[in-house]
Amino acid sequence: MDTPSLRQRWLGTKLAELRQQAGIASLAVAAEKCKRSTGSLSRIENGLVGVPPRDIPAILDAYAVTDLGVRERLMVVAAEIQQERRGWWVEHSDALAPSYMDLIRLEATATQIRTFETYLIPGLLQTEAYARVFVSAMRGLSSETELEEFVAVRMTRKAVLTRDEPVVLRAVISEAALRHPIGGVEAFREQLQHLRECAAWPAVTVQILPFTDRPHPGMSGAFTILKLPQLDVAHIEAMNTDMYIEDEHAVGQYLHAYDRLCELALSPEDTDSLLTKMADTL
Repeated sequence: MDTPSLRQRWLGTKLAELRQQAGIASLAVAAEKCKRSTGSLSRIENGLVGVPPRDIPAILDAYAVTDLGVRERLMVVAAEIQQERRGWWVEHSDALAPSYMDLIRLEATATQIRTFETYLIPGLLQTEAYARVFVSAMRGLSSETELEEFVAVRMTRKAVLTRDEPVVLRAVISEAALRHPIGGVEAFREQLQHLRECAAWPAVTVQILPFTDRPHPGMSGAFTILKLPQLDVAHIEAMNTDMYIEDEHAVGQYLHAYDRLCELALSPEDTDSLLTKMADTL
């Protein structure tokens, strides 16, 4: 993997923090304690290379880390990093931005995804026709081949919703997204129907946030929170990159904001009624 993944960088930073907390300022001293070369430890801490799960205990022993929760967390993340090298997304690594690859890898191992969208249907709930129109307008792809590959990747991402143990997806969508019939009437009607079908799946919840005269925490923009086995991440999609927030306090603020949006949004039942009405009146 040429570009380090988010988890790989996170693990390196965490190991560096633990080394410093152990009072070991010198990387050379730490490397000697860990029975590794200084260069190897430096590359790990800088997130340039992964570290096999079997090597984690020796490093933590050298840093006198006895907290079982911390040890298990780092072991799990190290194992996830190894899994990242064998996913379906590897064959698309040359065509996709590293930050977008991070999103795909995180979705694949997430247990729960909470997403809030302002003007679009969430990517995991898009039809192919809707995705093609959106991607062609926003991503600035240079050829039809690139467009088709990007759309194919977006459709493949949706497999997390239909696998044997599907990710739990909760989506709050601003009413503004429903007032923007991307792709034309027929394509958008198909998209609304698809949204209703997905919302009927046991692991998917969809709520529409209606227009309101009250301010709400989603006014700052769309965001997604991915809950992983040992790491929670907030994700914000920009025009040409994807940004990630890993600080626990900051992620907690996004979770609080999302809970508030759920309170303000229509119930799943009222959402279904609204989607049905809109599809019938297009």
